[in-house]
Amino acid sequence: FSKFGGAIAKKIKTTTKLVTAAMTAAATAFVVSSVNEGKAFDKSMANVAATMGKSVEEIKELRDYAREMGAKTAFSATEAADALNYMALAGYDAEKSMKMLPNVLNLAAAGDIGLAQASDMVTDAASALGLNMAQTEELVDQMAQTSSKSNTSVAQLGEAILAVGGTAKIMRGGTKELNTVLGVLADNGIKGSEGGRALRNTLLALSAPTDKAAKQLKKLGVEVFTDKGEMRELPNILNDMNVAMAGMTDEEKTNILSEIFNKNDMKSINALLGTTNDRWSELYGYIDDAKGAASKMAETKLDNLSGDVTKFSSALSEAKLMISDALMPTLRTLTQEGTSIVTAFTNGFKENGLKGALTGVKDELIEFKKKLDDSDDPVLQSLSGVLSGIADAIIWLLDLTTDIDGAVAK
Repeated sequence: FSKFGGAIAKKIKTTTKLVTAAMTAAATAFVVSSVNEGKAFDKSMANVAATMGKSVEEIKELRDYAREMGAKTAFSATEAADALNYMALAGYDAEKSMKMLPNVLNLAAAGDIGLAQASDMVTDAASALGLNMAQTEELVDQMAQTSSKSNTSVAQLGEAILAVGGTAKIMRGGTKELNTVLGVLADNGIKGSEGGRALRNTLLALSAPTDKAAKQLKKLGVEVFTDKGEMRELPNILNDMNVAMAGMTDEEKTNILSEIFNKNDMKSINALLGTTNDRWSELYGYIDDAKGAASKMAETKLDNLSGDVTKFSSALSEAKLMISDALMPTLRTLTQEGTSIVTAFTNGFKENGLKGALTGVKDELIEFKKKLDDSDDPVLQSLSGVLSGIADAIIWLLDLTTDIDGAVAK
């Protein structure tokens, strides 16, 4: 029993050492990872501050908000910061950026696209269409809803909206009509920037027709504008054209349409004209009821183990940033002082060789020790004795070199 107990005790002791070593290594790795996470986040927030023309301290509220979004969404704080930088590039201030960020987060999660890409997409679209904050929020929900109710993706819709650009401002039905038309085009295989260009060309052909096109429209009895000079909704214009051309041969229709629209756009025009009124109404109804669609889609896509892991990673990232924030002031102080010491060594060596270098380092260490003695940082205070020892060693080396120089002179 005594031998057995001794063997067990030895195994426990060995295992304890191994576990302790493993835990120490893991803790060290986590701290290093935390510092790296903090460096990346601080760099991203510094970019935001620089873009806004402010100091990092002046956007502290925005920094805290990026941390908050990173902790409770599918994206990290650094990704949120990168998205904020795109908003800053679009001219958004801190308040407007904080209002917009949740919408961008939802759209990115709903569309399975990068956060920076979603931010760039939304800000560009809002700028091109002249949308206010409430209208931009509606656009985000409409894009999510359109992607789920037609044969397109959020990314493709974004490309299409940017391609049609400011021309879409003349659409009487606003972003609802815009998404409906793009969704119908996508159902017919005309997606992304191709769909956007097709819509842009269609709107231009109808709103600013050539003389031939104007004559054909008049002959068909199709009114493009209301009595108030506003462009009618595109589905209604197209329906009137279908009614006017009912009974015509394909050749007759093609001749008429080729004089109204660009021949390169005939594919998209035929696709729009060939869509039934029921499909137009169905898709428009879905988009009209899109409030909260982006948020719901984002939640649904994260309602699985993969989503749980993503959320855990975001929460873990926030834990790392908390550790990084605690360590960063100390690390910055040590790094900056290290730079000063190396500079003192270099300058001293240039002036007076090794003796000058050692003197420069000694003086810098003594000054740094004074700062440490007045510091409230326990880590820095613990270095005070170490620095004293190094300074004393350098003084001894200086005395030694002086003695050697004297002996050589004699």
